[in-house]
Amino acid sequence: MVIEEKDKQGRPCWRRAFNTQACEQLNAWIGGFESILRPMTAGNFNWFLHSMLFYHSLHVIAKQERKKASGGTSNSNIHHKSDGDSDSNSDSDSDSDS
Repeated sequence: MVIEEKDKQGRPCWRRAFNTQACEQLNAWIGGFESILRPMTAGNFNWFLHSMLFYHSLHVIAKQERKKASGGTSNSNIHHKSDGDSDSNSDSDSDSDS
């Protein structure tokens, strides 16, 4: 990611910027594939990782489009308490791959 800043003379210049939270989430996600990735050659590693990122991006984009098409509201995170439910806030339908 690159952002525009002003230098000491007030001229616009470009500087690299990183979203550390996104990097941490990506590293955690990739860590789930560690046992698969470890024995791979560099070429296979690059192919596998690029393929997984491509399909993950398609999944995220499709999920965003479904959310947008439904009016931006999602009822999947609403927990309706019934008489037999405990007070826990666990959500069995949570989506951890976003």
